[in-house]
Amino acid sequence: MKFSKILLVVAALFGASLASAADAPVSQKAKCDLKAEKAGKVCDHACCVAAAKEGKNCEKCGGTNVAAAKH
Repeated sequence: MKFSKILLVVAALFGASLASAADAPVSQKAKCDLKAEKAGKVCDHACCVAAAKEGKNCEKCGGTNVAAAKH
């Protein structure tokens, strides 16, 4: 009985953590962009410059972008 209660609590916490992680997708800058910002500059990689013109983070260098919501 005690084991089943513990198992139930663990499963509930695991489910809640997955739900909260999926609720808030976050875009993240590439490491080279962060390094350049720290130095007060802009990354000069061709791929980063092209992505910045599109208003995105460079995925080639490890950045992530949040997908646009489909309506």
